[in-house]
Amino acid sequence: MTRRWIFLTIILLLTLPSLLSARWIKDVVYLETESAGKIEFSHYSHMEMEDVGRNCQKCHNHLFHVVTKNNKPVTMAEMEEGQSCGACHNDKLAFSVSGDCATCHAGDVVIQTAEVGGVDFSHEIHTDMFGCDECHPDLFIPESDDTFATMSKMEAGGSCGACHDGDTAFGVGDDCTTCHVDEVVIPEEDMGDVTFPHSAHIDMFGCDECHPDMYKAEAGATTVGMEAMEEGESCGACHDGDTAFGVADDESCEACHAM
Repeated sequence: MTRRWIFLTIILLLTLPSLLSARWIKDVVYLETESAGKIEFSHYSHMEMEDVGRNCQKCHNHLFHVVTKNNKPVTMAEMEEGQSCGACHNDKLAFSVSGDCATCHAGDVVIQTAEVGGVDFSHEIHTDMFGCDECHPDLFIPESDDTFATMSKMEAGGSCGACHDGDTAFGVGDDCTTCHVDEVVIPEEDMGDVTFPHSAHIDMFGCDECHPDMYKAEAGATTVGMEAMEEGESCGACHDGDTAFGVADDESCEACHAM
């Protein structure tokens, strides 16, 4: 019994320093930048690397001061010269800071709009063609609602419309489903889910003919029953047997519901 306890004590003493060092360290911290928003940094993922390990002095306080306010802002150009993250991220010890921007900065961003819900924006697709400073912070201020723009403003060259003008890139007035969601699935327990394809409808109607007056771009916000639709509400505003097939037609059920 004595030998067993001695053995366990030795194991505990050997592992205790690493356990304690990991316990009080906050894993994810965010580095604030004026031009590109927050950058997520994980202590744990770096401490697992062979070159870093539990050697906190590898970075602190030489590269990064533990007191956040004591860290001065560093530009990408300075990092490319070996400062800050660039001390290791130089394409030798680790991937270069001048590589794929989306590795450290935001990847896909969902831009919320009141009229048509979320719009997915991929940084990765755009950084293959443009530099970050071509959009930030002049066109888009990171993590700010100040750069929200209507479709009319974008068609006049604001926001996304600065490039999506039909010349540099496809126009913002082209196929809406390129940026906005196409198929929407509306859950229905009794008759099966209803799949609504935007692409089939925007060939005939403009977005503002349905949003936001007829449909608010929020799940469940405009759910109505069949009787209400037969009286002209929701889908029934167009599916009246005249403008489009009626919601009460004999063969209409299978057209919308998953039978």
